[in-house]
Amino acid sequence: MQSYTNNNGNLDQEPKLSQNAIIGLWEDLYNQKQKLWLTVLSGSMIPLIQIGDKVLVQSVKPAEIRVGDIIVFKNLDKFIVHRVIRKYDSLSFLQKGDNTTTAEIVRSEHVIGKVIAIRKGTRIIRLNNGFGMFINLMLTFFSCSVYYLKHGNRIARRIMKLFFTVVYKT
Repeated sequence: MQSYTNNNGNLDQEPKLSQNAIIGLWEDLYNQKQKLWLTVLSGSMIPLIQIGDKVLVQSVKPAEIRVGDIIVFKNLDKFIVHRVIRKYDSLSFLQKGDNTTTAEIVRSEHVIGKVIAIRKGTRIIRLNNGFGMFINLMLTFFSCSVYYLKHGNRIARRIMKLFFTVVYKT
């Protein structure tokens, strides 16, 4: 292992890249390829996306983003992976993590791309068909319901009441 001298004259291990440098390198490569894997560092999308899972991010036009899509956006030099729970227009989206009750608006110029697959170890879940699409749809319903229930939406309360009545009667 090679050693380096830092500004204080002390020997250090290999120099480390700053978080901003790593983000910049990832963005450069992503802009070239338009599709790239990204490691998730937060638990805000549990249960679908765990800390350490990798998500395949694909470039997308803001007009193509729909409610239920999982997007990656940049906020204060960090990448955030959250679900769109409302689309205002092609310029802004209401987004939240599945594991949170709060939501915030993100403008389209901050959106990096859309998650199209999740890698959990050696297993890949594709969100555009089959099991992955079904799970994503169910979690979209759950995530939207949690948000609207918390924020006093009467329609969401009625839907959830009906849902639980049907589920528990069968």
